[in-house]
Amino acid sequence: MRQTALLIAAGLALAGCTHNNAGADNAAGARSAGVIDGAAAYQEHCATCHETGMLGAPREGEPKDWQQRSALWQAVLMEHAKTGYFEMPARGGNSDLPDEVVNAAAEYMLEATFPSRPED
Repeated sequence: MRQTALLIAAGLALAGCTHNNAGADNAAGARSAGVIDGAAAYQEHCATCHETGMLGAPREGEPKDWQQRSALWQAVLMEHAKTGYFEMPARGGNSDLPDEVVNAAAEYMLEATFPSRPED
């Protein structure tokens, strides 16, 4: 019974991460007059897992979830967001999601989690 519940939860997690697979149309939803809205991109492509910690995802807004990450965590985060990492699907499960949208979403998550970090 527990294994079934875990399989269902994992399926829902992946479905939530991959609910947007229409390519450029989805990317347009995160753009406004040529500027990418990182918060909108995060909500659309990342929040399902990163707000709850689903499948071990470090939670947005919870610095302690990020403590065991690489000392190069910012660069590593950007790369993992594009290529995937363990259960995290690449590009939030949308292989057509442009780098700019992925970067904006990851940058938003960093700013929300570490608001006092220095600018890049």
